[in-house]
Amino acid sequence: MTPNHPTGFNPHLKRVMLIFPPSTTCARFEPMVSTPMGIAYLAATLREAGYEVACLDALCEAPRQETLVSEDIFRLGLSYDQIIARIREFQPEVVGISCIFSNQWPAARELSRRIKAQDPDLVVCTGGAHPSFLSERCMNDAPLDFIVKGEAEESFPELLGRLRKERPFDDIDGLVWRDGGSLRQNPKTRFIRDLDRLPFPAHDLLNPESYFRVGLPMGYDFVSPRNLPVMTSRGCPCSCTFCSSANLWGRHYRTRSSANVLAELDWLQDRFQVKEIKFQDDNLTVDRKRARELFNGMADRGRHLMWNTPNGIAVWTLDEEMLGLMKRSGCFGITMAIESGDQEVLSSLIRKPLKLDKVREVNRAARRLGIFRGAYFIIGFPGETREQIGKTISFTRELKLDNCIIFIFNPLPGSELFKECLARGYITEESFFETGNQYFSSVIDSEQWKAEELERMIQREYVRNYLALFRNPVVVGRRYYNYIRHHPAALVYASTRVLRTLKEQVLKRSGRALPSRGG
Repeated sequence: MTPNHPTGFNPHLKRVMLIFPPSTTCARFEPMVSTPMGIAYLAATLREAGYEVACLDALCEAPRQETLVSEDIFRLGLSYDQIIARIREFQPEVVGISCIFSNQWPAARELSRRIKAQDPDLVVCTGGAHPSFLSERCMNDAPLDFIVKGEAEESFPELLGRLRKERPFDDIDGLVWRDGGSLRQNPKTRFIRDLDRLPFPAHDLLNPESYFRVGLPMGYDFVSPRNLPVMTSRGCPCSCTFCSSANLWGRHYRTRSSANVLAELDWLQDRFQVKEIKFQDDNLTVDRKRARELFNGMADRGRHLMWNTPNGIAVWTLDEEMLGLMKRSGCFGITMAIESGDQEVLSSLIRKPLKLDKVREVNRAARRLGIFRGAYFIIGFPGETREQIGKTISFTRELKLDNCIIFIFNPLPGSELFKECLARGYITEESFFETGNQYFSSVIDSEQWKAEELERMIQREYVRNYLALFRNPVVVGRRYYNYIRHHPAALVYASTRVLRTLKEQVLKRSGRALPSRGG
């Protein structure tokens, strides 16, 4: 490998490796294994610019390889030693580590330390929500050379070009870097307006067949295991206080044209024999005209491509007409991003532009059309009362959903409530992501409720959720049938983990020592 200039300059730079790190999860759940679209898009852009690119999804390569992190938290995926071995094999000049979620940061941090210990001259970068919003903290906590904030398809190739040509970094949008003994960072001010000019994601560098074999897509719900994610838009016009999406992707809602999306769907079917897609947009149907064009195009093609929205869909953009068109185009399920069953929490506390009567309307229409109805809720917002939490629980039961996921609020860096939690002393930047599970345990106790109460509450509601099979056996039964059909060993695996978790809870409550499970 050609040594880098002390400031990172390397005129021979041409090989880049992008890594999606191992996943952290609690003992109750299997991981969701979905193509990491961030590095897939970035890899395609770099390859188009002439770089040799390798991608490594450490979770997909070993989704059931466990490393004990803490009492009930596991790291799933390739070990650090295995990842380092893959880096040595490819011999890149630059390594980029994705860090979308805060609970990925410990793995990204440790990987950067090990990479630099092996080769101090290897350039190490990271990006994603956590380092984008906590840049200074991450640079002080890990031996990183650069952080690229927000979407990176323009700024990361620009950085590599500067490294090759020995030019300064001062005007690269959203870049954080070391300048002698100090840190410098540029604000993220520019977003890609014309998304159609981006190449399609480099699925071939991540081997779609491996995802088909694993069969654990986002939301676990699928008709065919041959499914891949698709993103058709970026940005969010809303100002929800719990969410960082608008700050990460910008408040200007940007879309790919319906023609461009339809071309990608044809390509996915022809190239990878995909039978189902997962729309991962935050706001698939905000532009209703474009949504109609897209769904009509899917229906008129007659290619029988099934789809759903596991990342959530903006309920306030839906009505029976839109749902009918979605059904005709192949939609078999929606996940409604509802968040709360209390209107005051929605309107005043988290400022989500949604009315509960609209939720009821959309839920009834989807049920009439035979569309699988899932929903996301969150309890435990700062300032939320016990009564308001109770209303959310009651609302989930009122809807009689086919699947209901209740998360416990945890502050997302970049959100308004994250700043509020820091100000109230609930969290610190150094520790809020290091304890517990990001979605099913809490780091906050309020005057009205304790974190453990919320955890017991959602455990009880998950039992009720499993009983949805008896409310809608045809639609919900298909979900469980497909999962077990493609994971015949999953029953044993899941049962073992559940029994182990129950045993540990009993031991914990009795004050006895927990058994060791190795490293």
